[in-house]
Amino acid sequence: MSEHRSGINPGFVTRHTLSLYGLDKHNAPLIVHDIGDLPYIDRVKLIEAKQMLTVAYDASHHSIDDMIAIVEKHGASIKDNWWSRVKLGWQRQTDQNVKDNAKHEPHCCNKMPHR
Repeated sequence: MSEHRSGINPGFVTRHTLSLYGLDKHNAPLIVHDIGDLPYIDRVKLIEAKQMLTVAYDASHHSIDDMIAIVEKHGASIKDNWWSRVKLGWQRQTDQNVKDNAKHEPHCCNKMPHR
């Protein structure tokens, strides 16, 4: 069983990988530091040689767009090709599903319905 940072619900953790361009030795550590300092971030890994950022976070509190905003704040951006756009759409949908599921209040079949 893997350990998660304090306060993170393991049921809502999502892991996404972004292909980036514009990384250099100056902005790469700043990106990792700023993302890692956010609450509800479980892991941040940056492979500078491949320009790949992998982030695991509690999607009931964050979305992939929060990570992209930090990347762009430091002068880098995500790759703008067909596959990256497809993955980004899927990642946004996954984050929205987790956020919606976190808000859902389950009902019990054994209770009398409210009138």
